[in-house]
Amino acid sequence: MSVSGAPETGRRVIGLALLTVLLAGIIQLQPVISQGQSVFRVGWGGTSLDTLNPFTTYAQISIWVTLDVYSRLVRVSADYSTYVPDLAASWEYLDPHTVRFHLVSNATFHDGVPVTASDVEFSFHLANQSWSSRSANVKVVESMRILDNYTVEFTVSSIPLFFAMAASTIPIVPKHIWAGLSDPSTYSGYPVVGSGPLRLTEYKEGQYLVLEPYSGFYYPWYLPKVNRIIVKFYPDVTSAANALLAGDVDAVGPYIPMAMYTVLASNPGFKVFTSPGTTYFYIAFNVDPNGTGNPTLRDLNVRKALAYATNISYLCDTAWHGYSKPATSVLPSSNIYHNKNLKPYDFNLSRAVEVLESAGYKLGPNGVRVSGEGTPLAYTLLVPSRFPEAVNAAQVIADWWRQIGISLTVKAMDTGSMSAIIWSNVNGVVRLGHDMDLWDWIVDPNDVSILDVFVTGRTITGISDSGYSNPLYDSLYETIYNASSVDEVRSIAWRLQEILYNDLPYLPLCEIEAVQAHSVRFTGFNYEWPGGPFGGSDWYTFLNVSEAHPVAQANGGGIPTVAVALSVVAVAAVVWVLARYARR
Repeated sequence: MSVSGAPETGRRVIGLALLTVLLAGIIQLQPVISQGQSVFRVGWGGTSLDTLNPFTTYAQISIWVTLDVYSRLVRVSADYSTYVPDLAASWEYLDPHTVRFHLVSNATFHDGVPVTASDVEFSFHLANQSWSSRSANVKVVESMRILDNYTVEFTVSSIPLFFAMAASTIPIVPKHIWAGLSDPSTYSGYPVVGSGPLRLTEYKEGQYLVLEPYSGFYYPWYLPKVNRIIVKFYPDVTSAANALLAGDVDAVGPYIPMAMYTVLASNPGFKVFTSPGTTYFYIAFNVDPNGTGNPTLRDLNVRKALAYATNISYLCDTAWHGYSKPATSVLPSSNIYHNKNLKPYDFNLSRAVEVLESAGYKLGPNGVRVSGEGTPLAYTLLVPSRFPEAVNAAQVIADWWRQIGISLTVKAMDTGSMSAIIWSNVNGVVRLGHDMDLWDWIVDPNDVSILDVFVTGRTITGISDSGYSNPLYDSLYETIYNASSVDEVRSIAWRLQEILYNDLPYLPLCEIEAVQAHSVRFTGFNYEWPGGPFGGSDWYTFLNVSEAHPVAQANGGGIPTVAVALSVVAVAAVVWVLARYARR
């Protein structure tokens, strides 16, 4: 808007308003940083934080920011090959199905209340509720027994799965707080009270949160080497990467956009690196018979035609700029249970047309195929707007599908809006309300709980976006909880992946390499950790980060130097304008 023709007083009012808004924005969006503090700031551009309730969240960022806030019984080692003590100082196997844990005796929650075996038992009880996103993780637990305040015993169906899915993942929450909640399933989880080495001390929804060391932590050597950790939330990975360039953050997760790789890698102020990937993108088809999406997607012939009409290798090379590879399963190749025999569906438009023609889907006058009942093969694909590569991939896919007579409308939106459409609440009943979505999963290298997503009935828990149901799959999945060895788990997991590969509730697209970046002012990161140090799985990241060259000023944390200078100028300008008005 031009104000060149405005009266002098009008220009001053506009200038005052602009400066006031600018100053308010700087102050509101930035946590307060004390002089001399060592502060590490991470910008997150992935799927947004949904809740701080560890039993209902599905967002990786929600898990990551509380990974060191809540204790676990044990922690996974850096190479995922073994486990290290956490709340449990030691453990012993009494028989092939019984594990006894001996807890540390000096653990306290962040409010000073001691942590006991009763808190462990109660936390596993919460995790086992039907509304809990962790219920699949504790299904392996058959019984628990408290022997004393610091000794708890578990009887489990499979010891390997128990450690991978439960002992190392279930957060220990304070019973004295959670037992008093009228409905833990709707609890936001804030304020967060854990017993880990970090405390969550400040949270501004949609803006940032602050983590600080808990001086009373039972293993002092784990305490962070910085005074504060600030996680800032951005609408997408591009915005987060731009914030890194501007000096507003010191690292970016879960990955940097490939289009910005060169500009960051050529800047000596940043380290750009690639870690083993744990993230993959997929298309979920709504096959739920009770869903409200286009019913033609329930026909396997349609889904197979769509698979043949998708050039996955091309997508990985172009949309993700070559920093990805074709995905073949719901378990990424970095997972120890990944079925290596599966290959991507061949890209063959002619074969896709043959499948549709044979199944009776004929071209209509507008070039869109219709079913025998007259339902057009016209779909809407929901995509998170925060992932520009995924949006581009969806648009390319739409062009391929158009060539076989299928209409695809791509709708990019925030993940909250996506969730509301996918898991729509119809008269108190959750039903899948979309046609398909293009989204991502982050799967740890020793985790098979993703396979639970495809068990019948997982739609109502807000975990299944396909509504897949197969009695054969269900019965085979149940046997995994009785596996006596890693090899047996792998054998069952391979067969489950084969069923999903053939039934196509998901069309796996691309596994994403963890291409990340951070300021060279900080060090202490493990670049070999699957998913990278900023991918949302590395529990060491916030504990080991340190300044490479400590400085006396607080320029490395909180408000960047340019923002400080700008705020000083803004304050001076506001004071000057106010003074002019006061003299009049």
